[in-house]
Amino acid sequence: MPWKEIDVMDQKKTFVLKSFNKSNSFTTLCKEYGISTKTGYKWKQRFIKDGYQGLEELSRKPKKNAKALPEAIVLEIVRLKNKHKRWGAGKILKLYHTLYPTWRPITRSTIDRIFEKTGLSEKRRRSRRQSGIRIQNRLVPKAPNDLWTVDFKGWWYTPDKEKCEPLTVRDGYSRYILSIKILEKGNGYCVKQEFIRLFKRYGLPKVIRTDNGPPFACRFNVFGLTRLAVWWMSLGIKLDRIDPASPYQNGAHERMHLDMKKELEGQIDGNLRYHQKVFDDWREEFNNDRPHQALGNETPGSLYRKSDRTYDEEIDRIEYPRGYKSRMVNDRGWSNFKSKRIFIGTPFAGYNIGIRISKAVGYEVWFDNFLLGTIDAQTLEFDFSKREIKVCVGQ
Repeated sequence: MPWKEIDVMDQKKTFVLKSFNKSNSFTTLCKEYGISTKTGYKWKQRFIKDGYQGLEELSRKPKKNAKALPEAIVLEIVRLKNKHKRWGAGKILKLYHTLYPTWRPITRSTIDRIFEKTGLSEKRRRSRRQSGIRIQNRLVPKAPNDLWTVDFKGWWYTPDKEKCEPLTVRDGYSRYILSIKILEKGNGYCVKQEFIRLFKRYGLPKVIRTDNGPPFACRFNVFGLTRLAVWWMSLGIKLDRIDPASPYQNGAHERMHLDMKKELEGQIDGNLRYHQKVFDDWREEFNNDRPHQALGNETPGSLYRKSDRTYDEEIDRIEYPRGYKSRMVNDRGWSNFKSKRIFIGTPFAGYNIGIRISKAVGYEVWFDNFLLGTIDAQTLEFDFSKREIKVCVGQ
């Protein structure tokens, strides 16, 4: 037979009802229930006043907080905030102490709490950190075309209210500016057309360094690759991405942008076509007339030479060494291997990948001379987790 559970509320009710029986000694009754006489009388008086509801446990929270701010101070803090909506808690605190030096001193955390409770605080949105691994080939250029750096100059409006945001490309060794170009759009297609022109004129570089923004990179794709980046890779160009929020890693390029800001931004009267003409003249002077202290007071044009790696046409098919199985990537980013569909990524659409046997991991998946990942020999599952860059033997 299970033990009968005794509820505290039931005990209180039984005690109160017995206390009205004059034949019971109140003091003895209190001892029977293990309570003091003071507590017994308290329960009895509550029952007389409020019935059984009066026997419920009351909140132990104090009715008043001795440290609570007076209502007048809270209202004044709210008034000051509404008057200076762009001010933060620190500025409001300073103003409060200046206006009311004799009032009760408060702290910044107190003001923060007032703002939060009154809905006057603005919660900062956390920036989403870029995920995945970016491709980096840190290189100190020793000759022209070892490294090209690419970026968009910060935009401004022309007198005709046209947005001007030129693409800039320069050689990392000689500091020679290859292009300052106002594009129709800042998308991958327009950037690619400009690079086709540059490749035909100057040849191909070994490495191209960019930041992590579009159209050079996309944090939603594996390795941050875009169609533009994959096109560069298909031409045998290595990629180098700076770390997020680290423009100093492309410092020489940013220094050139600073010169443009001082000498060109907002100082050209005319439309975009006229801006482009001014950019072309400024680039000519920068390259061939302006000496650079970092170059021993030589001009960039005196050091720059065209690349020996020429650009002919787009590569329709990448040739892999013997032992590799070539597989095409369809327009949705999928490829087939051993009757298994493998998602490679839409930036690779239209290109062919190379797959070879590896005793250690099963199969390796390559794009030209870049190792994309591995395929498990048993499950045929594709894994991008292998982040090592290798060069295919024979290439």
